[in-house]
Amino acid sequence: MKTRASSLPSQARLVRGNVTTTLLSMSVSMLLGFLFNAAFNLVDTYFVARLGTRELAAMGYVFPLEMIIHGLIMGIGMGAASVISRAIGEGDHHRVQHLTMHALLLGIGWVIFFVSLGYLTMRPMIRLLGAAPDILPLSVEYLSIWFAGMLFLIIPMVGNNIIRATGDTLSPSLVMGCDVLLNIILDPIFIFGWGPIPAMRMRGAALATVLSRMLALFASLYILNRKGLLTRPDFRLKSIWASWKRILYIGLPAGATNLLTPLTAGLVTRIVSGFGTASVAALSAGTRLEQISAIPIIAFGASLLPFVGQNWGAGARDRVEKARRLSISVAAIWGGICVVFFGILAPVIATHFSKEPRVIEQLVLYLRIIPIAIGFRGLIMCANQAMNAINRPLDSSAWTIVRLVVLQVPMALLGARVFGFPGVIAGIVISEVIASIAATRWVRHLFRRLAF
Repeated sequence: MKTRASSLPSQARLVRGNVTTTLLSMSVSMLLGFLFNAAFNLVDTYFVARLGTRELAAMGYVFPLEMIIHGLIMGIGMGAASVISRAIGEGDHHRVQHLTMHALLLGIGWVIFFVSLGYLTMRPMIRLLGAAPDILPLSVEYLSIWFAGMLFLIIPMVGNNIIRATGDTLSPSLVMGCDVLLNIILDPIFIFGWGPIPAMRMRGAALATVLSRMLALFASLYILNRKGLLTRPDFRLKSIWASWKRILYIGLPAGATNLLTPLTAGLVTRIVSGFGTASVAALSAGTRLEQISAIPIIAFGASLLPFVGQNWGAGARDRVEKARRLSISVAAIWGGICVVFFGILAPVIATHFSKEPRVIEQLVLYLRIIPIAIGFRGLIMCANQAMNAINRPLDSSAWTIVRLVVLQVPMALLGARVFGFPGVIAGIVISEVIASIAATRWVRHLFRRLAF
């Protein structure tokens, strides 16, 4: 492939300029990507819902499997971004090129693994999730095509993380925006039929997704090539294995801990189910609103990984410390905004999700207590990204386990037994406060210890 020498990441982009301006501009670009990704899933759900209740239910059983795979691959992407950002900071662009090619090869290996595993287990997995006999074939229809097109999902996810590691957070977001537009066009055509194209219903929804993701594949490879990262391949097994070990050292713990969030959410739902359907409905709506409100701080945390990685690799420890302090300020400010927003508008918001007085009452309660946790949760997310960036994945995973397994589930259970549904919410908030303060202090200690 022809390479533009001027575009090679021979010098870290993120070790220059104002720390606050750089990180906030990266966060805005990252935020666009998260919003586009959410819109992509909503588009599929909207059009499938028009097919009927059975089809929408079938998508509900597909979603957890998709999230598991997304979580694992995002871990690999984080591993690649961490090692590559540090190599960029060190100015070793040949190693950056080798790591990029090896990360993409690792992605192809995951494609083969997940496609094989998916076709062997999708029916029993859908049954395990509780799908009725008339729903199972619809879920399988969708997954049979979705798994076949997994190359177009995994490689762009890994590739976009590598692009972000160079400091370019805008290009992947713009690609995702184009994906959403293409999906909006293709979904109705393939689902309901148009002209010579027959209506393919669930298969059509999956096909539209795969073709839209195909655009992301070619776009991410094009951007990587323009940046000079698809040259100097080193296909020696010893070199490939060395790169894979470095990527997986971060990627496997990150991917595994990504699975803890949905598992913990399931346990909390089980606890709340003891208080009746109204409480579960309030929890369901509340957690979705909470997830949406947390997107800006998640985007900021995601921007920390390439920023801290490049500056750590370049030895710019003062800029890393400034970024750490800025993350505390951003989390506190956004958390405060969420507390005020939901505190004032909770009753209005709740009436848009239910007309039942009991659900509205419980949801208003949830929305007035849980936002206290958003800022603190942002702190620990930023701390985890920073730890991954400096090659401390086991520390990051340990704090996630402490937050979710050691603190959140037991405290939610204790709160439920003492105060009922409000106690569950209070238990979650208290666990977030304790974990985030402890993790933030640990990162400060870690940075100071490793800087010398």
